[in-house]
Amino acid sequence: MKFFRFLILLALASFLSACNHPDLVKVGENYQKVMNQLGVPDSEITLPDGSIRVVYSKQPMSPHVYALIFSPDGTLIKKEQILYKDFFLRNIKPKVMDQADIDTMFGRPCEKRTFKLSGTHSYMYRYEEDGVPLALWVDFDNKTNKVVDWTVTIDPWSMKGGGGDAKK
Repeated sequence: MKFFRFLILLALASFLSACNHPDLVKVGENYQKVMNQLGVPDSEITLPDGSIRVVYSKQPMSPHVYALIFSPDGTLIKKEQILYKDFFLRNIKPKVMDQADIDTMFGRPCEKRTFKLSGTHSYMYRYEEDGVPLALWVDFDNKTNKVVDWTVTIDPWSMKGGGGDAKK
C-alpha cells in the first residue's frame, strides 16, 4: 500500500513539475510572466549590459540546467540548456572562479561531496551528451572556495540504477 501511495505521489509531482518546465517558455515572453510560470529561479544576475540571466536547475532528478536571458526591457531573448562539454570548456575558469560563481552559473547541484584529506569539496551535475549519461564534477578548495578543477565522468547514478545517494 505504501508503494502504491509513493507511485501516486511521484506521478502527481511529475505532472505538476511539467507545468512549470523551462521547455514550455517561449522566446519573446516577458520576465514577469516567466517568473509567474516557473517560480523563483536557482540564481539570477544582472549582466553588465542590463540584461538579466536566470538559471533553473532540474537537478537531481533531471539532467538539465537552463539559463534564460532577458533583455533590459524584460523580454526573453535566449533560452539554453547549459550542461554540455563545450559550455564547460568556455565558461568554467579554475583558479579564477569560486563556488559562488558556479552557484550562479549552474544553480543547485545534484550532489555535494567533501574530501577532508585533500582539502577539497565537489559539486556534481548530472547531464547527458549524445545519449550517454555523464556527470560534471567541479572541485573547490575548502579554504578559499576557489575552483581547483573540473572533470567529466560517467554519471554514477546511471551505474546504480538511477537512485544515487544525493545529499539534498
